[in-house]
Amino acid sequence: MPRQRDQLCERIAKLLRNHFPDETIDVSLSGIRDNIHVLVVSLQFDELSESQKQEQLWDELQKGGLSEDELNRISLILPLSVQELKR
Repeated sequence: MPRQRDQLCERIAKLLRNHFPDETIDVSLSGIRDNIHVLVVSLQFDELSESQKQEQLWDELQKGGLSEDELNRISLILPLSVQELKR
């Protein structure tokens, strides 16, 4: 089971890297019921609202062919712009 969890994290990271090849991406297990947390820091987010950033990431994951069960394992997606990090 741990291997499957790690493989899912790697798969999610790979899907996001296809769209954000040079950005900071971290996909990790939260430790609570095998939930997954996703962090993406991107210049592409600089002018977007929080809902637009969330929508962009969820769209990429859904297009990537993750099953509903796999998507439901993601309990947190944190999209940050570079400007937000500078605050």
